[in-house]
Amino acid sequence: MKPTKVFVIVLSVSVVGLAAWFLLAERPSPNVAVASATPIKEGVATAASTPALSTNQNRDTPSLAIQSPKREDVVVSEKMAVQFSRIAQTFESELDFPPYSQPILDSSSPYLTPNHFSVVEMPVLDGTDSAALVMDKYRYFFPEPLSFKVKSGLAVQSMTFSLIDTETRTVVATGSSENHLGEIPAKESWPANVRLRVLVQFDRGEDVLTADINYQTPVAFVVGAQPAYVNGADWMIPLEIEAKEAGLYRLRANLYRSDGAPVAVLTNKQRLSSGDSVMEVKAHQSVFGGVQGDYQLRDIQLERMSGVPGEETRYGVSNISVIELGEFDVNDLSIEPYVPSEQEQQQLLFLKSLAGEV
Repeated sequence: MKPTKVFVIVLSVSVVGLAAWFLLAERPSPNVAVASATPIKEGVATAASTPALSTNQNRDTPSLAIQSPKREDVVVSEKMAVQFSRIAQTFESELDFPPYSQPILDSSSPYLTPNHFSVVEMPVLDGTDSAALVMDKYRYFFPEPLSFKVKSGLAVQSMTFSLIDTETRTVVATGSSENHLGEIPAKESWPANVRLRVLVQFDRGEDVLTADINYQTPVAFVVGAQPAYVNGADWMIPLEIEAKEAGLYRLRANLYRSDGAPVAVLTNKQRLSSGDSVMEVKAHQSVFGGVQGDYQLRDIQLERMSGVPGEETRYGVSNISVIELGEFDVNDLSIEPYVPSEQEQQQLLFLKSLAGEV
């Protein structure tokens, strides 16, 4: 194979990764715990949940000075061109809305369950039956105890369980139960990434189930809200934050109508000092659909983002589960469509170029 052909192949693969990076780095994705079967050294049944990678909602990734590639510079197969065309169409449709105010169009959207623990049935007793660990959520916060249960068609006689630091493999807590329900009292010293290991005594034998979860000591709290106000095409919603540690924080909240219908996921990122601060989320006029009524915020998430390579993301909590915003007249908002930034337009042109559309 000639060196030029090798270069073209490598370049094509790199372009695929870069195109995917556009969508992941620039647009919001739900921070949902996704369950998967993960083998461990014991070869036992495992139900592990891991969080999806957080993405940058504020489009402040480094500029790559992207230009539309020339046709002779990049060789794209017909199959790849179709894939790029689909990516471009998805990205273009998202540009109708600002990244800080993305509509929730489906009641089954993962945005609505950002801390979901997915239950996975695993084979037990040499595959003759199945069982699963069931937990209320993926991420817990001190001082919440870790409560769980074993779900199976088999009768559970007893359980012994331990909580393991996934990095050091050391046991940080243990417990036992005489039925299918278990609970471990919390300790503030627990590491963030832990594995729950449960030895279950069924009526026909024993087996092990495990689940990876996250435990956090909160670094910040959402403690209240100030009156919302209109700023052009945006409805501004100031939230009061108490930060125990300074850093770059990301705030997410879902906007609902009072009848429970989801409207949009709102996102902001801001550097905070320790102590009292205010972070604003804002809803763009494009997500309201002209619907008047009472609105509220729910599913509030607060995270202190990693500041340096190797530093883990830390999390805060909201002391208020539902923030009532009251009645809002959407006609107070100016009807200004969202205009994509120059960088977003360059990214779209880049994707369309790869698809052979420009």
